Amino acid sequence: MKDIELKEYDEETLQHLKDVILEIFKDFVKICEKYDLEYFATGGTAIGALRHNGFIPWDDDIDVNMLREDYNKFMEVAPKEMGDKYIFMDASTQENYPLMFAKMVKRGTRFIEADYEQANYPLGIFIDIFPYDKTPEDPIARKKIIKKTWNIARWHVLTLIPNPNLPEGMNPVLKKLVSVAMRVIHAGLKLFHVTSKKTYKKYLDYATNCSEKDSDLYIDYSYITGENLMIRKHEAWPLIDVPFEDTSVKVVKNYDSFLRKEYGDYMQLPPEEQRHNHLASYIDFGEE
Repeated sequence: MKDIELKEYDEETLQHLKDVILEIFKDFVKICEKYDLEYFATGGTAIGALRHNGFIPWDDDIDVNMLREDYNKFMEVAPKEMGDKYIFMDASTQENYPLMFAKMVKRGTRFIEADYEQANYPLGIFIDIFPYDKTPEDPIARKKIIKKTWNIARWHVLTLIPNPNLPEGMNPVLKKLVSVAMRVIHAGLKLFHVTSKKTYKKYLDYATNCSEKDSDLYIDYSYITGENLMIRKHEAWPLIDVPFEDTSVKVVKNYDSFLRKEYGDYMQLPPEEQRHNHLASYIDFGEE
């Protein structure tokens, strides 16, 4: 096995990681094509495709979105298609999974980020799959659901992890007080039998039951600034293909307005101090 403990990526390791992630993505696309499921790239994946025709040079992941109906179908069929090669994780398939979106993880690999060192679920090389849910056109109603889902997602984490990592640079005194409060909340949730299964169900109750059935507006409730990356289906479809490394990715038709609200002038390289990735503290490529 090739084990690597990292403080920053060297060029060879980063390229190797990209190769494995691209392999995962291609298998994801195969499943989507077989079952006529649609996805579109987001974040650095979409920006990388448009600006670099591939990965952003320092990036180390692929992010894709699916409307909830296609997401649910994918999570149903994917394990039957490639369950021997991948673990398809979300909070409905992994009891100890703390996130509100899915990961497609290559079996036999390890990829451990500092933020998830406490996690008690399979940590491997992955792509992220985010579900997009129908959301109200009415901004007041929408903000209420955003607040509800965001708070429930935080409770969900605390059912599983007593001391989640807090932001760097936080006032040390405040950080200690918050850490103590989180441990108390975690203990209280355990005492009253509030499980991750219950919090995930409650999250889905709010995220997937839009009161405006005719709304054409969709959002990723798991993302902290989800309103910046909302889509209107009639503006976003049909999806278009953009070159990505030796393949292509789908992006929304109105990709410029989709990305610009969240990322500004995304075609310009950001300053070096803003070039972030998921730097793993430990990687095992699962290869001899």
